[in-house]
Order: sequence, then structure tokens, then C-alpha cells
Amino acid sequence: MDPLDQIDFYIETAKEEGLGITHVIDTHVHADHISGARKLAEATGAELVMYEETPAQYNFTKVGDGDVISLGNVIIEVMHTPGHTPEHICLLVTDRSRGPEPWFVLTGHTLMIGDVGRPDLVSVAEESVKDLHDSLFNRLLHLDDYIEILPGAYSGSP
Repeated sequence: MDPLDQIDFYIETAKEEGLGITHVIDTHVHADHISGARKLAEATGAELVMYEETPAQYNFTKVGDGDVISLGNVIIEVMHTPGHTPEHICLLVTDRSRGPEPWFVLTGHTLMIGDVGRPDLVSVAEESVKDLHDSLFNRLLHLDDYIEILPGAYSGSP
């Protein structure tokens, strides 16, 4: 969820739908803007969730590759997909009311509409490029063909 000043949209939408916000999952630390995830979690009392090696100086729930977050009928499996940033994660979502198999993957900034996440923003570019290639070709492209891929952004930095 980006940027910092748009949390009211999420709070109001949840309220209109009669829903609570229990978890806020940030796929990575952003180099080109400030994420509103922490502010949203604080405003709603939700659990802030990020990858276990995220270099943050504030409290959050740490998750690792393969960890599962259960939200009623919905199961979210964490996929560590470094490359854009070392701590980047994608979220493989299963809605058990639809069936036992995953339905879609939220790719954050690993895979965007028309582009992939820049590997040069926070790490050594050569290492990040290799990680990004592995995340794309050995993780995301190995998902079953029926899984919908939902990119987290349009191409380019804001």
C-alpha cells in the first residue's frame, strides 16, 4: 500500500464493507517512497508483517519463506523473492471456500505490469539481478498455470 498519505482509503473501505483490518503485510522496504503500511497498522491495531530479514528499526511480525498466515478461509503463503530488494516477498493466496489449491499470487514489486522491480535501488546490482532472475524464473514461473498473477504496481518508479 503506497504511499504514506493514503491509509484513509483502506480504513474507510473496510468500514463500509463491515470488515476489520487485522494484518498489514509489506512486501519490502521501499527506496523511492515511504510506505503507509506501518501507519495503517498503527491506526487500526493490525499486525504489521514483513520478511524476517527486513532492515527495519521498528516492531513487526517476522515471516520467512514458506510461512503461512491464516485468516479464516484464506491462507497466505509467504514466498521470499529477493531481487528488487533482498527482503522482498510475494504472497500466494488460497481461499479454502473456493478450493484447496492456491488462487492467485500478489507479486509486489518483483513482477509489475510491463516490467520487473529494479534490482539496483538498495543492493549490489549484479547480485540483485541474479536474485531477481531466480525469483522470476525459478519461483513465480514454476507456479501452476491456473494461478492468477496479480502484479503490485505499474512499471517504473513514481
